[in-house]
Amino acid sequence: MPGTLLNPPPPRDRYPEDGWLKGYFYLNDTDVRGADHKHGKCRKNLDFLRLKDFALHLLNPRPGQQIFDMGCADGAMMIYCGLQGAAVYGADLDPKQVEKANGNLRRFGITGEARCADVRKLDFPDNHFDAAISGDFLEHITDAEKLPAFQEALRVLKPGAPLVIKTPNLAYLELALGFKRLRGLLRFQNPMRYCISQGPGSDDPQHIGLTTKRRLTRTLLSAGFLNYRFYYAPLRRFGDGALMEFLSTEAWGIRNYLSEELFCVAFKPIGLSHFPD
Repeated sequence: MPGTLLNPPPPRDRYPEDGWLKGYFYLNDTDVRGADHKHGKCRKNLDFLRLKDFALHLLNPRPGQQIFDMGCADGAMMIYCGLQGAAVYGADLDPKQVEKANGNLRRFGITGEARCADVRKLDFPDNHFDAAISGDFLEHITDAEKLPAFQEALRVLKPGAPLVIKTPNLAYLELALGFKRLRGLLRFQNPMRYCISQGPGSDDPQHIGLTTKRRLTRTLLSAGFLNYRFYYAPLRRFGDGALMEFLSTEAWGIRNYLSEELFCVAFKPIGLSHFPD
């Protein structure tokens, strides 16, 4: 594979075929209000793929499994899981995205289906899936919407099955925003022109449900998940030095602010599933 995290491949003038699966993004300044957000060129973001893979390693999709993708969008996670041999099923409210996802499942010969459905009210039976994943979806829904979505995921999972979560870490984003505004101030710029990319107050406020570890934990517990564990991927925006690796993965407290993404695996209870009140 050309390029590394520290030496990425140069920008390209044309968006490549299946670029969305290969980690290509158009260059933009979505963290600056009023900026020109379309530069025409695109670049492969290897760090984006690394963090996607981190969630997929936690999920460990394999043949014989049926996996549910919560908020599947265009089906990228479904395709990655399906190419590992799993049967994949997803739900999303956007009919165009669902159509694209199903078209790509057919193109890659993957067993499964994306459905145009509300993740808070699924038509799958109880205790149906071997695992579920929510990758880059929770930031698009409010905290109030997360609770019924988790409750539905709990219902359709088999006893003991995992729900793997990947979502941006609001604590990290707020810390990064503070540094960007300080840098702007030192350069005699208006610091308030900087914002959280796609967050509230940005030019494209898609991420209305950014959350922290503490808030996500409360919602999972309220939904009925009793056992869960958070994982920490190394922060490598500033290189792969041992100190940053330690601070972002091992240093208790500090790592909650230096992790770009929240990674969590929550398990459907076994005892309560078999012996409910």
